[in-house]
Amino acid sequence: MASPLSQTTFSADVQSVLKVLRQRKTRRFGCGMEIPEGPLRFQSQLPPIPLSKEELHYLLFAGVGQTGMHLGDMQYAPRRGGEDGQGMAIMSFQGRTVPSPCAAQATRMFVTDDTGLYFVARVPDPDSGETPSLVKLQEGRLEIPREMPYMLSFNQWYVNRPGALYFIPVTDIASVYLNLLLVLFSSECGYFVVDTDNGNAACGLDTFRRSRGGHLHDDMAKRRTMTLRDIDAAITDTALQEQAVACQNMFLMEQAIGLGGGIHSVGSGRHLLGWEPQIFQGLGFLFVPSPISGVRSNPVGVPDVWESPCPPFLPSMEEAVLRMMASKFGEGGTYSSSGSQPWTATGTSSPIRKHEERAVEATIAFCTYVMRTYGRFPAHTDAFKTVIAFQAHHLDVGFYDKFYPNESVPQAHRDHLMAWHQGDRAEETELSSLQEGVRP
Repeated sequence: MASPLSQTTFSADVQSVLKVLRQRKTRRFGCGMEIPEGPLRFQSQLPPIPLSKEELHYLLFAGVGQTGMHLGDMQYAPRRGGEDGQGMAIMSFQGRTVPSPCAAQATRMFVTDDTGLYFVARVPDPDSGETPSLVKLQEGRLEIPREMPYMLSFNQWYVNRPGALYFIPVTDIASVYLNLLLVLFSSECGYFVVDTDNGNAACGLDTFRRSRGGHLHDDMAKRRTMTLRDIDAAITDTALQEQAVACQNMFLMEQAIGLGGGIHSVGSGRHLLGWEPQIFQGLGFLFVPSPISGVRSNPVGVPDVWESPCPPFLPSMEEAVLRMMASKFGEGGTYSSSGSQPWTATGTSSPIRKHEERAVEATIAFCTYVMRTYGRFPAHTDAFKTVIAFQAHHLDVGFYDKFYPNESVPQAHRDHLMAWHQGDRAEETELSSLQEGVRP
């Protein structure tokens, strides 16, 4: 008879992971916070305590840290008559601590504390001796109005408070979209798209219909016809998964370190990006208005910091598609002879094939149609999106000791200040950890 799992001897690594998972809970009440009314009424007697540079580094590494090359163990050529050879959907062989659709690594992190707002450019391994590379975007904490729709009502009492680190993951939807179109419009996949908002127009794909000698399935019975709204939503859902995984990784690291905080939904993600700077600046994304009446503006990037593959940063969507191809198959690209690959030399010299020319042409035609018809790309989803955020702060254990059983606060949290700060309080804490590794 098999032994219960609880009686099985596991490695120390497994036990460590199990411990973190069992103790993972959102602990919102931090030093310096207050709940003024209700059954949990409490005012912290401790001042806000900024996180150290070591704490910041561990959290960032968990969320978006560089880990060398991933394995790239995909099928790069289809079986004869098959449709399973689109391994070159992978955009990069560089790996991070979180999985990424097509290895696009399209989710980047912004972080704010009392000293400023920062874009996280690079996060090396904490054991490397290097520090994270941060780009400072503004002085002082990013102040988000504590009212709807900018911040959800139930988050207003504790989110983005003094002493806290507030992390905002943002995803480049447009780049993932362009890459997946090259796959979806391949001979193996052969998807066809219609625009139900424009009289079922073929989204520029008329010449690629199978019914007209092309390779895309415009026969509804084949179940490979999508609406423009459906493909926008599907690709957005795919790309945004990375935000949740990055935040969960940071959550688990937070638990292991002994910090409070957790994951929560943002209010209006467009406002957080910078939609109405006269209300609050947000992250500073440029919103480009559409020349088409009734079509909303599109957040296309932070100029000179992080820009989408869309106009106005590129002259056309054709140029965007060609640049995507060059990044993968051009000189120095992911699949070029000069590019690094994770596997050792094999017995075959067969090169990884490019996306076929008709897939490239169909992608250009589709993207050009969207830009001409809607004055933006993508049509019904934004080029950049943020939907969740993550907070880390020092826990006020006194709150939990008053209202909860002793085991609600693990020993790592009770010992945290002594273990990580040698008992220092806020007045002895030096400038925020974000000041190290910053470049203007």
